Formats: sequence, structure tokens, C-alpha cells
Amino acid sequence: MSTLASAYPEKPVRLLVPFPPGGSTEFAAKTVAGQLEKVLGQSFVIEHKLGDYGIAALRELVVADAYTLLVGSVNTNSIAPVLFRKRLGFDYESAITPISRLTEFPSVFVTRASVPANSVQEFIAYARETWGRVRNGTDWIGSYADIDAVIFGRKAGIDVVNVERPSGGADGLLEALVNNELDMIFLNARTAGRAIQAGRIRGLAVTGPDRLAGFPEIPTMAEAGFAGIGTSHWHGLFASRRVPPEIVSRLHVSVVRALDSEEARSTFGNAGARLVPSASPAAFAAEVKAEMAEWEKVKADIALKIE
Repeated sequence: MSTLASAYPEKPVRLLVPFPPGGSTEFAAKTVAGQLEKVLGQSFVIEHKLGDYGIAALRELVVADAYTLLVGSVNTNSIAPVLFRKRLGFDYESAITPISRLTEFPSVFVTRASVPANSVQEFIAYARETWGRVRNGTDWIGSYADIDAVIFGRKAGIDVVNVERPSGGADGLLEALVNNELDMIFLNARTAGRAIQAGRIRGLAVTGPDRLAGFPEIPTMAEAGFAGIGTSHWHGLFASRRVPPEIVSRLHVSVVRALDSEEARSTFGNAGARLVPSASPAAFAAEVKAEMAEWEKVKADIALKIE
């Protein structure tokens, strides 16, 4: 290891989070930051950088050094660079360095508690009876939850109206659902789980391959007859391409150690998340590139008019 890498970090590191407090991205960032502090012996400070579909955080990262990193997600680092390419103002692949995937949260197809449906099929029947009035919540038009809802609506033969709620993040969407301002959301399992338990919303299906341990009675989308619908809601650590490769490598090794701790496994496990560290920065970069190619196909298939 070079002297440069072995000395890093010599001062606190900023972790940019492109979403409001309270969501799964902040949860992942805080948990990983706490473990990285133990591994590297330096502070990792969370800083929320909101706006413009996550692009505000990406733009700040591009011009940063090794002391500013980003905890991004499928939305900000796989979908946004495809759907909002013209808005970026830089070439994503040549400006951003993926370090490692961190976690993966399943999503739950949830409805407001007052919807007269206890299954996906019953919800479809309800949606057909109230044609054109089913409101789906999304952070922004073009997020994975919005796209999943569009694809679900097409396959189910129902009309879903996407309602954009750009402030408040996942917690804001949850509150809108509880307050009957929305009818359905594909919501991350951590945020949805607490509300389902409290009876504030109803869970109809899980987007992951398996049922959730905390809610074994909720079927998967595949079991409900909609296999293939549901995006992997992952989080990952990213740096600017300006960061030397040896420091990127040190960060990757440190992330793997951090996620291997008993505390990290327990914290994420209790939140319904899986730990999915990448084999290497190059492997993670290849995964993101492949995902972006798939989102290009989705963009063309559902004719998303974003920019």
C-alpha cells in the first residue's frame, strides 16, 4: 500500500446523502459511517445535499477530493444518469468512481389502510372500479418506485396516476399515504415495516424474491402473479474520479470490513436489508454500467418523457 493510501484519511470525511433525513439512504449512510469510523479511526460526517433528482449531490461529488464521498442509490447512480443525462452537465461514467455496493432493501407494495383490498388482486379490482383515480406516490417522476408503479399498472390493466412529492423523502410519502392523499406506493421495507406493524398502512406484496421475516404473511409480487416487478433498492459508496485509485482501493477494503461487523449485520438485518458489498470497485462499476443499460431499455419501453 502506498504512503498516500496508508495515511488516508487524515481528517474527517463528508458523506453526501442526496435524500432528506429519515429514509433508507440516510439509515444506510449513518450505519456505514459508524462502522467506517471504527475501521479507519476518523470521523465520517453525514451531510444532506438535496435537489434536482440527486444531481445536486452528484455535481458536488464530481469536483471533490477524497474527503467527500457519496452514499448513492439505484435512483441517483443508476437511473438518474440515464433519465436526466442532459441535466447532468458532465459525463457520468468518466466523472464518478463506484467504490462498493453497500446494502439492498426490498420494497413493499403498500396501500392506505382504508383501501378496500387485502390482496393485490383485490386492489386491482378496486382500481378498475375507481378508474383513473388511483394515486401512486413518488419522490419524483422517474424514480424506481414511479417506474415500478407504471409497469405494474400496465401489466395489471389499471390506470395509475403518479403524484410527485419531492419533499420529505420516504417519510413524507408515508405520511401522505396515511393521510389519504395517496392510494399506493412501492415503499422501502424499513419505512413501510413500522407503519404496517402499527396498522397505519396495508402491505400487499414484497418486491424481493423472498417474503420478509417480520411479515411472513405478505406474499411476494411473484406469488401475487406479477413476477419481475420490483427494483432492487440498493445503496452504494461513490467517489469522484479525481480520487487516486489507491485510496479507492483502501476505501473498498474498509467498507468490506465495516459491513462484516456483527453490529452492521444486526442493524441492517433488523431493518430487513441485505448486505451486498462488491467484490471490487471495478466489479461494482461493471454492475452499475449494466444496470444503466437496462434502464435505457426501460426508458424506451415505457416512453418516459422526462427531459
